[in-house]
Amino acid sequence: MSSRRQSPKILKKSDNAPLTRADLQYDLLTSLFSDTNEVFTDPFPSQIDARPARSRVTFRNLYVNAIMNSPKASKLLKDKMSDTPVFATHFAMLSLLTNVGRINTTMSFFPEMKTTIRTYHPVPALQKTSGSLQDAPRLKSILKAVVYDRDNPKIATTLRDCRSRIETGISPPTHIANLIFILANETVSVSKLHFSGEIDFLDLFTSITLSSDSRARAFLWLVYNYYEAAFPLSEHPESGPAGGDINPFSNPSRPGERPLLHQLTDAEVALENVDPDDEKEISEKLIAQRMQLLASQSPKDHAKGGKSIIKDDESVISIESAIKTKGKRRSAAATGKNKNVTINGSEGDQPSPSRFADVQYRPSSYQSTPLQTRQPRLIAAPIHRFSPYARSHERHWVNVARTRTGPPRTLLEHAWHVVARSDPLADSEDEMEDEHCRNDYVQRLNIVCRLRGKSPTPEPE
Repeated sequence: MSSRRQSPKILKKSDNAPLTRADLQYDLLTSLFSDTNEVFTDPFPSQIDARPARSRVTFRNLYVNAIMNSPKASKLLKDKMSDTPVFATHFAMLSLLTNVGRINTTMSFFPEMKTTIRTYHPVPALQKTSGSLQDAPRLKSILKAVVYDRDNPKIATTLRDCRSRIETGISPPTHIANLIFILANETVSVSKLHFSGEIDFLDLFTSITLSSDSRARAFLWLVYNYYEAAFPLSEHPESGPAGGDINPFSNPSRPGERPLLHQLTDAEVALENVDPDDEKEISEKLIAQRMQLLASQSPKDHAKGGKSIIKDDESVISIESAIKTKGKRRSAAATGKNKNVTINGSEGDQPSPSRFADVQYRPSSYQSTPLQTRQPRLIAAPIHRFSPYARSHERHWVNVARTRTGPPRTLLEHAWHVVARSDPLADSEDEMEDEHCRNDYVQRLNIVCRLRGKSPTPEPE
């Protein structure tokens, strides 16, 4: 059985702990999103600079435009990304970390978050502009929702699917977010094919002693290989393309092959991903803002009996809030039952009767089987049904035992009558019995009793 333990490549942080530049590998992300090579085919019309579909763009514009073309991206988010390119880049950086599985889906990045099923984390390096970075589940849903017509009728799910589509002239084989999901899922295969098993795909986004620039170039080389280039299906596809352009991110001295990864000394590693003082101040302000919001919510929680409603901008509703909502609906229904209704041809304010007023328990008169003999019969004397949708021409019979409304109904006729005449807001125990209801119950009980004695039903205790 496969292990379900969380991958060590996933960031683990306690609540309110900021994500530093080292956590994000900010220098790596900067190298990726500042690359100026316009070599990637954008399958969507650009919402950044109005370029037509299938234009050649940089990786940054390719990824940002994919987010903006997602049906799950709100209009507010799209407008913010269009108006503020820096915010668009920062939002795309965090989305990429979610895309490769580096960001845990329990993480949230806006201080107003209320749900207790996620932890809040400031991201000072990416929060220098106004605009919410949202949370990891929402980021992932935006990426998953991107629709690419070449993925119909079946979306590519493996690297082999991508290779096959490229070799048949379908380029790009899928949208960029889905390709990165595939690379992250097949990290072991990528390691064997392209990195001689020394590192895997996810290691490119973790803190290792390889330079950020060389890791960024290796990532872009991988993406280009499975997004644009045509190469033979062999044990080492990096040996060279079988057509099309040579990978622009390959080793300059050996075109087509993976770029070299530069090893850093401890002193050189310490110089990368350093948090500046202004970002530390941003982190402290965001943490203080978060604590202030939590303190302002506490009195409301105490007023509700100490139970906090788990609800954020995604409308995440807790069990407690669902129960409260249900109770409010029942209270509203009960309030409606106390309104003026017609009883025996007259209208008046009548109090809602107790459900079990004048209740008598009597043995059933049907004793064809021992099971039926043991069933008590609940016969309510004067119980009235008060509907919030009462109509003036309806009459509620006072004595249920004397109520007969015509010849016996079939099961189908009675079912139709119940559907057409029952109050959907009333509890089933509040329904007023008549002769037809009793006949229906008897027929059901007879069926149950006949089935009760058949195998494999156990014997009655």
